Amino acid sequence: MKNFDARTKMKAMVVARLLRGDFDKWEEFETERNIADQISNHQMARRVSSQIGKKYKDLRRETKVFISENFEHCNYNDLAKLCDAISIGFGVYQRLDDFEKDFFPLAEKHKSRVPFYAHVSISIWGLKFEFPEHHFLRDLESGLADLSEIKSRLQKFEKREVEPKLHHDEVRELVGRERFVSRSIISAAFSLVEAFLSGLFFVAATTTSVGLLKCDERFRNYAATRESASLKDRLDQTVKFISMRHKSGEDEPFKSFVEVAKRYRDAIHHTTPFGRKDVEPGGD
Repeated sequence: MKNFDARTKMKAMVVARLLRGDFDKWEEFETERNIADQISNHQMARRVSSQIGKKYKDLRRETKVFISENFEHCNYNDLAKLCDAISIGFGVYQRLDDFEKDFFPLAEKHKSRVPFYAHVSISIWGLKFEFPEHHFLRDLESGLADLSEIKSRLQKFEKREVEPKLHHDEVRELVGRERFVSRSIISAAFSLVEAFLSGLFFVAATTTSVGLLKCDERFRNYAATRESASLKDRLDQTVKFISMRHKSGEDEPFKSFVEVAKRYRDAIHHTTPFGRKDVEPGGD
């Protein structure tokens, strides 16, 4: 790296610590950023670094390593600019491509594991990447773990020597939690499919390809204009395209997913005492 003034270096090192998740409170980051903004020479920078229990030389080395491992074409000036842009209490939340336009490119190791429409999130938790599918997968993981724990606690009431009515309050609470978590799992599963399809359509419409498959004009137009079509139709078109029309939404497991599992989802989200004769399986 070329030579940079002490203030720029210290700001870069402060924000690098935020990106690593080294701060416990926003106030800590704000204090150090304000101090960095007042630094006029390297001697002052060394004194400041010693106050946070770090040698100036070690901070520089850690920051250089962090830059080389996580970013492309990034230097102290770029990090200092990011440091100034951090909103206290909020941080930065920006779509990945917009973040790279405003600041600097991220390393390919990060971009290869998230969709390009993911958001860069910077907070006291460090540098993270967020996108809908990731959240719904976590919801499913948490829900299934909770459901397993609840069912294991309910097992003791299935034994002959245990009378459930004598433990009415405990059983009622566990059964209530079981039903709540089960509904949450079904909702998360369908939200994951919906988010995945929307993301796939966005990729197809924007980049004209899905993975290694080049989109034909028909599928690209469908992706660009029919994002709000029924789940059944979107799933059918996607399966046909991905399988090169060897399969469709009428094949398993897609058929059962739409015609059986979706009824449970609709019962949760479209509750009504009236019969719904207007909605076909897979419709919205």
